Parts: sequence; C-alpha cells; structure tokens
Amino acid sequence: MSQTVMRRAAAAISAAAVVALGLGVGGGVASAAQQSATVTSTNIVATKTLLGDGSVFPGEVVTYRTEFSVNSIIDRYLNKITDVHPAGFEYVPGSAKVSAASTSAVTPSVDVANNRVSVSNSLSAWMLSKNVNRTVSLELSYKVPDNAPAGTFDSGLTFDVNTFGSTQVFNPIGVFATVETPDTATTTGLTVPGSASAGTAVELSATVAPVPTGGTVQFKDGDAPIGAPVNVVDGKATLPHTFDTNGSHPITAVYSGAGRFLGSASPTLSVNVSGGSGGGTGSAGLPFGS
Repeated sequence: MSQTVMRRAAAAISAAAVVALGLGVGGGVASAAQQSATVTSTNIVATKTLLGDGSVFPGEVVTYRTEFSVNSIIDRYLNKITDVHPAGFEYVPGSAKVSAASTSAVTPSVDVANNRVSVSNSLSAWMLSKNVNRTVSLELSYKVPDNAPAGTFDSGLTFDVNTFGSTQVFNPIGVFATVETPDTATTTGLTVPGSASAGTAVELSATVAPVPTGGTVQFKDGDAPIGAPVNVVDGKATLPHTFDTNGSHPITAVYSGAGRFLGSASPTLSVNVSGGSGGGTGSAGLPFGS
C-alpha cells in the first residue's frame, strides 16, 4: 500500500530529538509545534488533530480527533483504529466516541505499556464512502501526568482496513502536544525598621523568591498604598519612606506576579513611629530597584 504524509504548520524538531518510544521530544518547548497532520493510504485520507491551542499544563486534559474519508469512488471499511498517545498520558475513561453513521460512545482497549488506545468494529466495520458521503471520526482524551516535564510530545496513528493485508502505520505522525512549565509560586519577604522617627526617612525592603522575571512590589501602610509600585530587580525592591504620624504602622509588601511567576504578599510587620505632631500617613521617596 502506498502511504504519504502531508503535515500542517511544520514543527522545527529534528528526528534525532525524538525519544520515549518515538513519541516524546524532551528539552525546551518547540515553537509552532504542529497540531494536525493528514496521511493517506491508497484512497483513504486520515487527519489527526489535537484540539485546542496545543498547549497544556501538567495535570490537565488533552483531546485528539482523527477523521477518515476516501477521495475516490472506491468504498473502504475500517475495522480497527488505534490512537498512539505520548508516553505517560493517561486515557480518560468514557471519553472515546466514534462518529460514523451516528455518534456513539465506545469502550476501547487500553494498552498502557505501548501507549495505545484502540477501538474495533470487526462485525460490520465502519464504512468510508464518497458515493454516500460516509466518513468516520474517533475522538478521545488523555490526562497529562502531574509530573510531566515541559516539552513537545508527538503522537501516532494506526488503522486496519478490510481487504488490506497489513495494518496502516503512521507512528509518529507529527501531531504534538506542548506541555508548558507550570506557574511558579513565590514568597515575598519584608524588612522594615522596628521603630522610626516621624519626619525621618527609613527604608522599606522586599525580597521575592524564587527570583522572578519582572513584576512590581506595592508597599502598603494598612490598606493605603505607599507611593507607586516598585520594579523588582534581581528579586528585590526597596523604597525610602517618611512617616509623618505617630503610632504603630502595619506594613506589607505585595508582589504583583509576572509571566509564570504568581503574586504573593508578605507577612505584616509593624513600625512604631514617634516624635511627630500628626498629619498624613507619610511620604515615599524615590524607589530603589526600579
């Protein structure tokens, strides 16, 4: 049987990078990883597509759909379709459905060891016909492992046809799921003097860990912002501030978050101010770390 492959949005991934039973691509995330590939075997045309935008985080679910048709007047009959998924992806029970003359849920055979999920119709087979407009599609979902590394991961497809002497194999097929790096939680620490004199500038300092790429820190006196947000540079933000009123001032630092780094807030620390005669809450000088 002659077989050809037409790929959409070609991914810049070398064959040498293919690992994990020929399906996983490790290392960094490839740009524009293709989500759909069309293959042909004689007059059968099969298109496998990863639904959505192609990106997924560990613990989330991805869905693949494979559609079959014929491009000539010769009818064909599929009796088995096997979806080959990235290593470690877990089939979601109840997600498999076949659309042929009608759409119905099916109970597939799940081969965890070989990363395969198969549906069969050996009694009557699924008809593909250009004459009576018969197509077949298989849709099914997988859970991405909670500990999946970031990277692009290929998939595959095989199918069996009545009167064909062998299984038609397209593995890998070039339909990639891109596993993104999960968001990173941060912690914000705060350093302030335990006491201050009204009218005299003191330093408010915040540290964010792990060191983020960007974001700002807003210092607060109670619920009131102290000056403008300060840019975080090398995980630090510093602001000179002059308190104008006596008493205990509850100070916090709130990190905004940036990119894949989540926001966080520091514990509240008190600055006891004395020596003032009243007035506003204070004034902020020029920030450091901006």
